[in-house]
Amino acid sequence: MNHVATLHEMAFLDNTINIDMIKKYATLYARYKGQAPNEIFSHFFWNNQKGETWETPFERIASLAKPEDWNFHRDQFKKPSKYPILTDYLNYTFLRLQEQDKIAYSDDGTKACFNTGLQTKDEKDIFISFVRNKQVENKNYPDWVFHSVADSYSNILSPFGLVPEVATYIEDASDLVFDLTYDIEVNTAHIVDENLDRLPESLRENRRIAMTSIEGATNFLKQKILRNYKVAIPHWYDHKIQLLLPLNLTSETEADLALVADKDSGRKIYRIRTALPMDMAYTDARLICRPDREWLNP
Repeated sequence: MNHVATLHEMAFLDNTINIDMIKKYATLYARYKGQAPNEIFSHFFWNNQKGETWETPFERIASLAKPEDWNFHRDQFKKPSKYPILTDYLNYTFLRLQEQDKIAYSDDGTKACFNTGLQTKDEKDIFISFVRNKQVENKNYPDWVFHSVADSYSNILSPFGLVPEVATYIEDASDLVFDLTYDIEVNTAHIVDENLDRLPESLRENRRIAMTSIEGATNFLKQKILRNYKVAIPHWYDHKIQLLLPLNLTSETEADLALVADKDSGRKIYRIRTALPMDMAYTDARLICRPDREWLNP
């Protein structure tokens, strides 16, 4: 029976991949200038003579997927690139797939592929394929090169046997919904002391006022969730699902930060010890599903 060959399995096949090539990559693509090539899974090639840019491969992915806003709305979060949410999503999805050993490889070790978790307008899964870098012996290049993006009808999947699987995050569906029988424990001092630079500028100069503002803003969180369960948005961080809750400090209608609620089933409480900038929170939440932008709208 055909199956998707993993890199660990292929290491033991004759004349394919050596055991010393089994490694964990730090990123899917180069995330910053000067990043060591051996940390990077793939080079995403573009042809500047054809007017392409480094964003062209990601534009192809976005154009094949269901329409989605892949940039931030607020001025303080907007990036010069067109697809900052998409590029982050693909990178962290790749890392999760790598962790779950779900990157597919051809039997001869020359091709690789993974399921992006995105779908086309017709709800067909979208895959990215790669080929071995011909300059792999040159340590100045990543091991793989982006080849193409396609849906599940494409023959690019032929070398991989079964269709590569999606990344999974959910083990207990109850983690996705805030349990109103649980109490909320907010470590206000820790939020202020560890996230001072994330607070609105007007609150950074006075610790007491900042703490009082956070305490007042968190008093009615359960009431908000009671009236709209979608207020609590699941996100993926540190190998677990947590819930994001709005922290409105300077506006009744626009959240300033996203509180991170960590579920403690033993004590039946949600611990809140940190707050995330809205762009970071949205990126983490997008890994699980496309978030409702009712309040998480960076």
